[in-house]
Amino acid sequence: MIVIVTRPAQAGRRLFNHVVEHGHDAIWWPAFEIGPAPDPDAVRDALRRLSDYGLVIFVSASAVSATRTYLQGAWPAHTMIGAVGPSTHAAVTGAPALSASSIVVAPSNTGDSGSESFWNAWRATARSVQKVLLLRAAEGRDWLTEQFVESGAQVDAVAVYSRVPQQLSAADLARLEDWVARHASAVPVFSSTEAVAALDAQVGGAGRTWLRLGTAIACHPRIAQQLRSNGYARVLDATFDDDSIIAKLESIRVS
Repeated sequence: MIVIVTRPAQAGRRLFNHVVEHGHDAIWWPAFEIGPAPDPDAVRDALRRLSDYGLVIFVSASAVSATRTYLQGAWPAHTMIGAVGPSTHAAVTGAPALSASSIVVAPSNTGDSGSESFWNAWRATARSVQKVLLLRAAEGRDWLTEQFVESGAQVDAVAVYSRVPQQLSAADLARLEDWVARHASAVPVFSSTEAVAALDAQVGGAGRTWLRLGTAIACHPRIAQQLRSNGYARVLDATFDDDSIIAKLESIRVS
């Protein structure tokens, strides 16, 4: 089987390395390249006003990395930090300039990630805030914003990075053609709903048909739903944790 890792950035490279270390034939085809903020001035302005916010939420490790390039001065001690999952939490705690003096809220279960998991973790703190800053990609879900607005908070969403769709190289397209021709089993791994359409765009018509003959791994129930809606008949549920994904790959190998 051919494992296709679509997760971008350092987290994607790490997952790809883990998959290979476990003896799987794999390739790293990031759905996106992490690009710059579409409006750097808006990012700088928001970060200059950090002390106005009771909570700043990072939606991904990429958001943490992008923010660090713009951040000047110390993080306000009274401004809490939200991390939507384990990778984001690790990025925050690995940056002392962000988390040294602030309360960090994140899902307690290392397998949980996403807006819903963060919202549950936030509600469990029984805290409230008047102003929230959401640091995200140029495109993304508004669900978390809606929850805070319904709770009475003002939410400002600022894009600190962009997602740039990737294109496969000539060598990768040749590999794809070979896999399709010899009916190799495809196991694409998806860590975002947006990656489903992005991979389709990368591989073209014959590649899309080939992918749907394989087994997809979804890191979140919302992604699994998207895959089934897009014609994937065999979808396995995992979490964003690398070990969870490896376990699903091992289950496919022995089945």
